[in-house]
Amino acid sequence: MVIDWMGHSCFKVTVTGGTRILFDPYDSSLGYPPQDFGADIVAISHDHYDHNAANRVKGSFSTVKTQGEHVFGDILLEGVKTWHDAALGRQRGENIAFLLKAEGLTLCHMGDIGCVPSEDVFKKLSGTDILMIPVGGNYTVGAREALEICERIGPNIIIPMHFWTQFTTLKLAQVDEFIEAAGNEYDVSHPGQCRLEIDKAGLKKRPRIVVMECI
Repeated sequence: MVIDWMGHSCFKVTVTGGTRILFDPYDSSLGYPPQDFGADIVAISHDHYDHNAANRVKGSFSTVKTQGEHVFGDILLEGVKTWHDAALGRQRGENIAFLLKAEGLTLCHMGDIGCVPSEDVFKKLSGTDILMIPVGGNYTVGAREALEICERIGPNIIIPMHFWTQFTTLKLAQVDEFIEAAGNEYDVSHPGQCRLEIDKAGLKKRPRIVVMECI
């Protein structure tokens, strides 16, 4: 499995056989350089411009933006309903967290989750190996809430997303705040690139935070 961070909350996951799953493509107005958004499956957590720009995706693809199970051959993509804010959606609406199950791994993209979810959601997300979670606050959970979610889910790899970078003017915290809040609870890896290649055998005994470089 190859995971490419396209910036913000957008990731392209390519599985063996070449199927490409793209999570939360953003509008060009967000400020990031042009990206290759080609994909076979596009998962959209909610309809905000920095997450729902399926119009930028090239070629023919399937779009998933609802809760429930969606099967594509050997790939299972399951949407789990959460909230975009602590007021149970009254401020920013619903958010879909996506579970991707392929190649013996379970990956979870949390979208723009805005609060610590219910116990029912945690049960759904149990067994996640790789967790992509927003950490920048303001529009989503911040460092402390993100860490609480990580502790409850217990993933092997945590990939922070939706934080401030040089390309965006959104008012978000930097990823350093999340790393500092984590303390010694997790190992921290800086691969120096926007790509992570991982398989089941590559999971380590001690959980780690993987901070990808922006583009």
